[in-house]
Amino acid sequence: MSALYLALAVMLSQPAETLAHEGASDQAARDSRPDWVERQSWSEPPVRFRVVTGELWATPEEAIEDALDRAVPIVQGLADESDARQPRAWRVPPRLVSDHLVRKEYLEKVDWTYGPMYRAHLLLELSPETRRIVLAEWCQAMAHQRLSQLGAGLAFVLVCLTSLLGYLRVDEATRGYYTPWLLTGAVAVVGSSAAILALSLA
Repeated sequence: MSALYLALAVMLSQPAETLAHEGASDQAARDSRPDWVERQSWSEPPVRFRVVTGELWATPEEAIEDALDRAVPIVQGLADESDARQPRAWRVPPRLVSDHLVRKEYLEKVDWTYGPMYRAHLLLELSPETRRIVLAEWCQAMAHQRLSQLGAGLAFVLVCLTSLLGYLRVDEATRGYYTPWLLTGAVAVVGSSAAILALSLA
């Protein structure tokens, strides 16, 4: 009976030991962090610094991607306060954040029950220079969008002209016998093109 009690005590003690190990590992990882990770945010006018901390992930790549995704709204706020004309549909690309706004990066490794886990910390620099970079990216994105809209509009006009010329030629060749069907087909082509144009501009 005593052996049974002993085995039961060992089984019950394992989760607590596991949690204690995970807590100690997480605390050790916190103790080894650089000083800037704990500061969260501060200013050195005209530059502001923000620290973004992600969640625990199984791979370093996932941890960094998560931290970048969390940094995007902060940079989006910087862009919105700089120029209110920016459409809400435009989203700051994570690539822009990684290339131009991340000044420091710290990848934290935590020993977990099922293996090592990773948490990424990013130090963002929000300065007049980075603001100009973000606005330049927005202007470039808007230029591409307007060119795409212009191309779609020209394609629609071309479809309309082609349909009209085709209708006139075929109608003349058939001496007007198929005018209702030809007209219906031309209208259907133009209507489909208009619908496609509307979807592309939405």
